[in-house]
Amino acid sequence: MNSAPETLKLLADLGERLSAVLEKEFSALVEKNLDLLESLQSQKVELLSQIETSWQGFDAETGDEQDTLQEVRVLMADCKDKHIRNDLLLRRQMETVKNLLATLTSQSADQFGDVYNKLGRMKR
Repeated sequence: MNSAPETLKLLADLGERLSAVLEKEFSALVEKNLDLLESLQSQKVELLSQIETSWQGFDAETGDEQDTLQEVRVLMADCKDKHIRNDLLLRRQMETVKNLLATLTSQSADQFGDVYNKLGRMKR
């Protein structure tokens, strides 16, 4: 088990790496680079798992590292904000695509909707 200063240093490093991945994720979303976006997901999940494991083994009440602990908490809050920003952008893009598909399918349904009758036979 790591000491409190070592754990905080590890958490700070993991937080910085997560922040960088979230920035790359945002850029990939803006550029609509799906290949890069997909590759970043595994990195993000791995970093989140490591952060969770490190937090579980850390006792925030002990130690004289309260300033460093506060810096790590601020860094994690920043990562959370970046994640929320990325999530909102992704949801907005998905909604745009969904609306576009609905528009396209309703237009094609309007064009070809009178081809069959209620029994499924071709209209004449």
